[in-house]
Amino acid sequence: MKNLLRIFVILMLFVSPAQAIVTFNVVVLPADLFKVCANYYCFPEMSEIIAQDVIANFNATGRINSPSLYTVRKTLEANPAVKNYTNSVLTRYTNDKSLDFTALKYIAETFKAKSVLIISNDVPIDKAYVRRNVWEMLVLSTDFDISYPYSMETNAVLVDTYNGLVMWNGVYTKKITDNNDNFKAPNSSDAYAKLEYFRLYSRDILAKMISQNIYLRFFPKTIDPQPVVEDQKPEGAYFRFESNSSIPSTRNKLLEEEKSKSREENPVDNSYGELIFGI
Repeated sequence: MKNLLRIFVILMLFVSPAQAIVTFNVVVLPADLFKVCANYYCFPEMSEIIAQDVIANFNATGRINSPSLYTVRKTLEANPAVKNYTNSVLTRYTNDKSLDFTALKYIAETFKAKSVLIISNDVPIDKAYVRRNVWEMLVLSTDFDISYPYSMETNAVLVDTYNGLVMWNGVYTKKITDNNDNFKAPNSSDAYAKLEYFRLYSRDILAKMISQNIYLRFFPKTIDPQPVVEDQKPEGAYFRFESNSSIPSTRNKLLEEEKSKSREENPVDNSYGELIFGI
């Protein structure tokens, strides 16, 4: 019996540390969490698109667990008090980028987490009192034929709700107009092209940078914090969606011609325009 006990203790000493994987739970909250089909196009808001990609990146690591937006919304609907807290926190952050640490701690505890990541996205305009989202600016620019050098600004802040402090904050700016300062969608094909453009930008560039910075806050000694995937290279060809044709079939043909021409002229084209980020 003593020998069996001794063997069991030895196994516990050698096996348990290897199996003990440290994980963290992070609740990701897009600032537009409660705006479902709230714009003219009924497209998902940019903060939601980015949040979904960040959540996928977190869960792919096996070290950071993050509930899906569907789970977050379902949980909040079942708890009106927490939903009100969440709405208040997101509205406050959207307006002046301030944080309610007490409310954030209550929200995190609901999801059995100690960290909350808030992501906001808008288009700042000089001498304007309000910031509008990407789809609002697309409608206004198209309807009123406005040319303006719009830039999209994404803010991400990671809060340690247990200690009541900010672990990390990042600001990312991306020019969203063409060389002539146009940001318009005169037909549905142009609008969907813009949506795909932003989806790919989020998936290939923005969400990866946010995920990596946050991963390194939890695991600072990690050499390669990105999940292993077969191809991490962004295609880059989706920057040539402009066309003079409003006919979908003709437009698709022109898109393919533009892509082929782009590959011939620029064999390697991973440029994403202006991208400024800071911590």
